[in-house]
Amino acid sequence: MCLQHLRARLSPDEQLAAEKSFALYCKPVELYNIIQRRAVKNTAFIQRSLLYKIQARRKKRIQITISLSGSTNTHAQNIFPLYVLLARPTSNITLEGHSPIYRFSRVCLLTSFSEFGNKDKTEATFIIPDLKTLSTSCACNLSIILISCGQIGQIVGEDNCSGNYVEGSSLQKLEGKCSWGKIATNLLASSLEKCVTLSAGETVDLVSTVTMSPSFLEPKFLEQDNCLTFCSHKVDATGSYQLKVCISAEEAGARDLSLSPYSNYSYNDVPLSILPEIIRLRSGNVIFNYKYYNNTMQKTEVTEDFSCPFCLVRCGSFKGLGCHLNSSHDLFHFEFWVSEECQAVNVSLKADAWKTELLAEGVDPRHQTFSYRSRFKKRRRLVTKAEKFRHVRSHFMEPGSHEDAHAGSEDDYVQRENGLSVADASVDPSHAVHGSNLSPPTVLQFGKSRKLSVERSDPRNRQLLQKRQFFHSHRAQPMAMEQVFSDHDSEDEVDDDIADFEDRRMLDDFVDVTKDEKLIMHMWNSFVRKQRVLADGHIPWACEAFSRCHGQQLVQNPALLCWDKNPVLLGVGQGSSVELGAAL
Repeated sequence: MCLQHLRARLSPDEQLAAEKSFALYCKPVELYNIIQRRAVKNTAFIQRSLLYKIQARRKKRIQITISLSGSTNTHAQNIFPLYVLLARPTSNITLEGHSPIYRFSRVCLLTSFSEFGNKDKTEATFIIPDLKTLSTSCACNLSIILISCGQIGQIVGEDNCSGNYVEGSSLQKLEGKCSWGKIATNLLASSLEKCVTLSAGETVDLVSTVTMSPSFLEPKFLEQDNCLTFCSHKVDATGSYQLKVCISAEEAGARDLSLSPYSNYSYNDVPLSILPEIIRLRSGNVIFNYKYYNNTMQKTEVTEDFSCPFCLVRCGSFKGLGCHLNSSHDLFHFEFWVSEECQAVNVSLKADAWKTELLAEGVDPRHQTFSYRSRFKKRRRLVTKAEKFRHVRSHFMEPGSHEDAHAGSEDDYVQRENGLSVADASVDPSHAVHGSNLSPPTVLQFGKSRKLSVERSDPRNRQLLQKRQFFHSHRAQPMAMEQVFSDHDSEDEVDDDIADFEDRRMLDDFVDVTKDEKLIMHMWNSFVRKQRVLADGHIPWACEAFSRCHGQQLVQNPALLCWDKNPVLLGVGQGSSVELGAAL
């Protein structure tokens, strides 16, 4: 969505300048694309472990409230106290006449119907995973278990009950006869999927019929890791009855929807058949406005599911999208705003982010010097004064001796344990040596200089270097000793991914070359650069190696043999094309 009325008033030169201004987005986007491709195999972090991803998943969880209505359960007698548990079977193996062994974490107690008494004692509230997670294998076995003691059970006292939450120690009183039933959450999820108003933040009310079967609660499992199981052999199985349970479900993050003006939208005119898809698309739609030409023009893009337009990562929420953009794409400046009509992000280039690369024309960025300082700090070990001097060996020389004259040209450095070089200890001249009585030095001074220049290097090492012949890393030409000892670094390595990308972009500028010709030219250029084909004498083995490397691709695509008719395509002489053809 460009500002067409402003574009129409621009002159041809101004329109060209505007297009060049918008083209500045290409270079940082290309950089992020390269980083994203490299991160596929070597990820810096796991996306699901990010805090905003976890918060977005928690907001999609479902909160269910379970209660009993006295009007629909008139025939039920002595069902209170009723314990409600959220449990999962520990294994799929069950014994005959026994239920699976369930492990639970939280227990709620219902003491009366929802129409009477205190509300805290008539409702049980749980948080279950979202509808998408409930359909997976790890969460499909999650069940809501109801245990009724009736006249056989005992009412939990105030010491072990706070509201409708029951401590685990009080469950030991459930040992013995009881009636139990369960509600599978996967069946509950299938019913909730049909309710289109759930994703809109509204509460859905359901009624589920549970069959309460008489059983015997095994006492030994209650004392082991919050586990329980039921046995039907020890009781009469003829006392089953039906219990109708009222279930209210809503998304856990539905309360936060009212905080955003973008969520205050009425779907009254939307058909129910497409309402869920419309809600999903609208809730995750984000408009990105790309500002350019001194922020006087813009182009617009819309993403779904809170996706990043640069790396297509789904961030789960608008807040998470802001965290991702500011932390992962800092070459842009972002402005976030939300209104009743849309949620949008204004994107603009940072003026100083690419200043050295965009303004310094004719300068190769790979030849520029940059500074790097690691923040990693090695933990220092406390060293006593005696340990500092343990590895220092004092050497006394006679004044005017040959050793004294030679000591000024060499570096007498002692290697310490932490890797730093320090000067030899200097002895106080006021202490003399008389026979065998050596007076220990009182002060030891260590040099703090770490400069290792060519002038201070060992002359013997310099003499050894002068006996060898060095060659340039790229030109493969002999180097003089002045070039070897100079500060210039010839190891300006080229990034293969960047070089391949630049090569493709330059080949795309040719209009009189076919697509297959561009491909074979790119394959040969990449091969020559990586294998360091530098002279005409390298062409025979290079052609043979190229045919072995890309032979299968050339056989599968005969159109790539276009070089046979036009040998200039490969950027080599006539003989190289013939030799390559012979190798194939």
